[in-house]
Amino acid sequence: MKILVINASPRMQSGNTQIVLTPFLVGAKEAGATIDIVHLARKKINPCIGCFSCYAKTPGKCIYDDDMDQLTERIKVSDMLALATPLYIDGMPGLAKKVIDRLVTFMDPHFDIEAGQVRHPLRWDFPKKMFLIAVCGYPGLRNFDPLVLHFERICENFHSECCGILLRPAIFSVLLTKKYPERVKGVLDAIRAAGHQLASEGRVATDTLEAVERDICSTEELVATANAYWDRELGVTSE
Repeated sequence: MKILVINASPRMQSGNTQIVLTPFLVGAKEAGATIDIVHLARKKINPCIGCFSCYAKTPGKCIYDDDMDQLTERIKVSDMLALATPLYIDGMPGLAKKVIDRLVTFMDPHFDIEAGQVRHPLRWDFPKKMFLIAVCGYPGLRNFDPLVLHFERICENFHSECCGILLRPAIFSVLLTKKYPERVKGVLDAIRAAGHQLASEGRVATDTLEAVERDICSTEELVATANAYWDRELGVTSE
């Protein structure tokens, strides 16, 4: 299986998304997957301006000559597309949204009715499966709800199966390796297992995803730890 991984973190390997992505890719490679990874922050990709040139004037070809052309070719030859992203104000960063919008070149302008929904048919092959990896600083899963719904609709628009969603809330707690070594190890092992399962079975078991989401510390401790960190960064001293 060839998996194209799109890392939408503006901080790339230095970002919190990489904390999850590293063990996930280790597991996927162990299962025999071929990984092609794209760091969007290194790419020059212009935003779609809705001119519809790619629909009729130059079918399938955007007015922009940028790095999206190469990314499009890599998408065409992949079996699965995995989006790895941090949560920015309940959604994906602008880097990711620009790419999603520019994927309109895959669509034929005509309308079809599919499962009661009006969609565009595809003009080119698109990965048959899509997978979401997302991290968030806040604890709890409800913060991911808008992103998850958006991703599921993206899959529908590209006639691709949403084969799983891996969420890691309270991402900063994964750094508490000295205080909670076994809990952190359990989460990281589950992330690695998720990558292995996705590559070998095409999806991730529910209990594995739940292990990835498991709390490492209490919400109160997370808040206190985060606030203490930002006080140090801001030079705030307690009296």
